[in-house]
Amino acid sequence: MKNYEIGILPESSYFSFSPNAQTKELFLYPTMCGHLFCTREYYIKRNYFPRLLLIYVCSGTFHLKLEAQEYHASDGQVLLFDCTKPHHYYATDALEFYYLHFDGAHAHELCRYINSTSGIVIDSPNNIKVRNELHDLVQFYENNNSESILASSGRIYRILTLLDNPVMSPQLQKHGDAINEAVRYIRSNVGKKITLHELAELCGLSDYYFSHIFKEITGFSPSNFITFSRIDQAKSLLANSSMTLPQIAKQVGYTNSSNLIVQFTNRVGCTPQEFRAQHQGE
Repeated sequence: MKNYEIGILPESSYFSFSPNAQTKELFLYPTMCGHLFCTREYYIKRNYFPRLLLIYVCSGTFHLKLEAQEYHASDGQVLLFDCTKPHHYYATDALEFYYLHFDGAHAHELCRYINSTSGIVIDSPNNIKVRNELHDLVQFYENNNSESILASSGRIYRILTLLDNPVMSPQLQKHGDAINEAVRYIRSNVGKKITLHELAELCGLSDYYFSHIFKEITGFSPSNFITFSRIDQAKSLLANSSMTLPQIAKQVGYTNSSNLIVQFTNRVGCTPQEFRAQHQGE
């Protein structure tokens, strides 16, 4: 579905769901999910909404006022909060994010628990896994698929497990901040050549050990994470700019557009030109 609310660009998509009484009683269930591209006019203000909201910020800054507190989440950060409290969220510039509204048995208690252990704005190495779960969820419905409520509930529990400040071995805990710094460095430098040795040095680890710890924490090898970060940036530029394919390839770290086309098609399932046509309506 396309969303044409104020401040939401046409390339955005969302899906809504209407659970039955048994689902509401027994399961966690989604009520809406989507992938939004927003302008600075994006603005939501409510005293009450009966759902929980999970956000993964792809780019830009998501501003939230929840009761008397203010929160700000930027690229790669996650927010989880209870919309039954007075809230106001908005953009001040271009903003892209995935979101999931959900509810269900003990959902609000689970939200309070996670907020107490991990906070409302969550900055964890697991965030990339949250992004992947939300991306897969939206793509699942974009492809007109359907699944049982047990499967939908399982998706939500899987995401919440990632948010629950997971217990790591002492070695993973020791290097978690360093790996998070490497993730931020990759996202900020997708247009440059990034080597394994460079990232390992940034973290003060050997190449081999860094690669092992990075995959253990993020679920990706460093090289795959770099590639997915480049593809994510390319998708944003294809949808939101008039840059040519060679310009985009250079911007995201490829020497020519042919390399971008191969990597993009392998991971997204369509060519960059097809993606642009779908998302810009050309």
